[in-house]
Amino acid sequence: MEKQLQTIPINTRIKLAFLWTSMIGLWIYADFFQLFTPFKLKNMLDMKGPFGETTPETLVYYSILLILPTLMIAGSILLKSVLSKWINIIMALFYTLISVLILFDSWGDKWLSFYILYQIIEIFVFALIVWYAWNWPSKNQKNSK
Repeated sequence: MEKQLQTIPINTRIKLAFLWTSMIGLWIYADFFQLFTPFKLKNMLDMKGPFGETTPETLVYYSILLILPTLMIAGSILLKSVLSKWINIIMALFYTLISVLILFDSWGDKWLSFYILYQIIEIFVFALIVWYAWNWPSKNQKNSK
C-alpha cells in the first residue's frame, strides 16, 4: 500500500520570502558565470561598468539595486500584509523591467546565452512573486497570516 503524504499549506509570506531568496541565488550564479566571458574581468580591472566608467556613485547605485531585493526577504515576512502585498508587486514588476532590458541587451551575444537563460528564469520567478502577492488570501480565507 502506497503511503499518502500530507501537503501542508505554505503561508504566502513564506512563499514570497523564498522566491526573493531564490532571486538572490540566481543573481549570484549569473554574475559569477559572467566573469568567465571574454573581457569581463579586463573591463572590471579597467573600471568599466555596463553603463560606462565605474565610480563610487555607480557602486552605491548598484548596491541599492541589490540591497532592496535582499530586504524583501525579511519584508515579505515582517511587513503588514497589505503593505507587503503591494511592495512585493511593485518591486517584482520593477525588477522584471530590469530583467527584460538585460534580456534584450544580451540577445544575440553567444557568450551571454547562459545570461539570457537566467533572465528568463528570473522573469518567471518575478511573475510568481506578483501572482502570489496579488492573490494574497483575505482574512476570511485560509493561509491569510
